[in-house]
Amino acid sequence: MEDIAKIISEKYSEISYCSLPDNLINITKKFIMDSIGTGLAGTCAPGCKEVVELFTKFGGTPESTVIGFDKKLPSPAVAFINSMMIHALDFDDTYDPAAMHCYTSVLPAAIALAESRNNISGKELINAVALGVDICARLGAAINSPLSWIRTATCGSFASALAACKIINLEKEKILNALGIVYSQTSGNAQCLIDGGLVKRMQPAFAARAGVLSALMSESGLTGAKDVFEGKFGYFNLYEKGNYDRSRILKNLGEEFFGTKVSIKPYPSCRMTHASIDAALYLRKNYVFEINDIEKVELYTSKMVKDMVGNSFEIRENPQVDAQFSIPYTVSVALTKGKPFIDDFYNYKVNSFKKLHLTDKITVIEDKELDQRDIKSASIKLYLKNGKILNHKINIFKGNPNNPLTDREYIEKFKKCARFGIKRFNQNQLEQLVFKLLNLENITDISEITSLLI
Repeated sequence: MEDIAKIISEKYSEISYCSLPDNLINITKKFIMDSIGTGLAGTCAPGCKEVVELFTKFGGTPESTVIGFDKKLPSPAVAFINSMMIHALDFDDTYDPAAMHCYTSVLPAAIALAESRNNISGKELINAVALGVDICARLGAAINSPLSWIRTATCGSFASALAACKIINLEKEKILNALGIVYSQTSGNAQCLIDGGLVKRMQPAFAARAGVLSALMSESGLTGAKDVFEGKFGYFNLYEKGNYDRSRILKNLGEEFFGTKVSIKPYPSCRMTHASIDAALYLRKNYVFEINDIEKVELYTSKMVKDMVGNSFEIRENPQVDAQFSIPYTVSVALTKGKPFIDDFYNYKVNSFKKLHLTDKITVIEDKELDQRDIKSASIKLYLKNGKILNHKINIFKGNPNNPLTDREYIEKFKKCARFGIKRFNQNQLEQLVFKLLNLENITDISEITSLLI
């Protein structure tokens, strides 16, 4: 049986922009804009400035642009930095069925390498990103077990390598070698999520850098493993104990693209908190009550959601990360002030919300009727001191393709994110950037975009 890596390499070596369906092109442009927006906002996030300073000390050829900073560094370093900034606020895309982010590793790898090569067009970038995202989501969809590895990073390493290969137009044999090379760098675990370390926002960045390095190594003639996914010690057997569904990767490969199934996030927190936020926002909008009138709140979620983001809220060494990965915190914000946004996760805000003690009244309970990996559903019960109980259930949360953001909402999100970053845009600059991103297919050199980001 031919390994999935060989099938992917052969199939995707043949696909160009002209082969992509129009709806996929439009969706990919939308998510490229969204990712750049979250990256601009992420320039101020804890840890990002320090990483920029570290890579600046390393130095190297100034070939690619660091988002928001007037700085150019080698493409592998820029792929790492920009990925970290895109992911830092947890405001980036999600492929909901696998609870993973796709653009976070793929786009920074593709755009950094594209800028370093000169004259890479918007069409070439769209094609590389769309194919990388497709493979990332397909790999995630194939895995049957709950999170242990962070698939954003593990699957993202292969996806970043593929996207990088498409940018530099490698043939199928070299794509296969790049996938084999990146496999030796594939990593990313859920322990950092549980412990609240800043490295959580770096795991996709390691994948993005690995993708660029692997494509460049393969281009230079270096070789990697061949039976990357299904060999005796291939990815699915070694990392996922053989618990995967091959057909989910190969069905309609090259004809149907999973980029159409990805969600834009309306709130800057872990996607597993979003159904609970939606439920809380519904109660706030449709019922009249005071925060002081609340006796307790119960959220009912899947087992995976409860395990990952359902613990009692605790502030440790990184308050922003603790808040991003907490249903008690995000629901307390939603009930108190409405939709959470970037500034609600600043350290001083996190501490002030904690002092309100509403988080202490919020409990997350496993709903055994939900699939263990379901992240799109949640139910809320809000108990008032007068004995009244308010209920609501969310079946499909906001931002999912079946409950999408409108064009106005995602453009508004981009503009609001851009205003939270280090770079200060005037209105004309921001409108110019929006116009070019919405018309990315007409860009002849990707530097037309990157030059507007510094």
